[in-house]
Amino acid sequence: MPVLLFFYLLVFKESVDPDSSQIEQIRHTELLQAIWLSTGNIKKEDIPKFSIYELDSLNIISNKTLAEQQAEREKKIAEQQKANMLNWMGVKPNGKQQ
Repeated sequence: MPVLLFFYLLVFKESVDPDSSQIEQIRHTELLQAIWLSTGNIKKEDIPKFSIYELDSLNIISNKTLAEQQAEREKKIAEQQKANMLNWMGVKPNGKQQ
């Protein structure tokens, strides 16, 4: 075995830990993403909703704290509520009346 390959494999095993729960969750979410996107029933504008971070139900993939995840979730909900309210009022996203 070449020495360089040995070092690459050593770093991979020690740093990445291929048996960790994070790697298993990445494999699982990539499989879910492939299944969902291969059905053909997903609208083009909904494709970004099927990222591995969105499909990570256990929140293992991102290295964010629970407080950071909660803040992001609240911000996303507030933005969605604002967009829904503006749409209900008849205001386009660019700020003009419909």
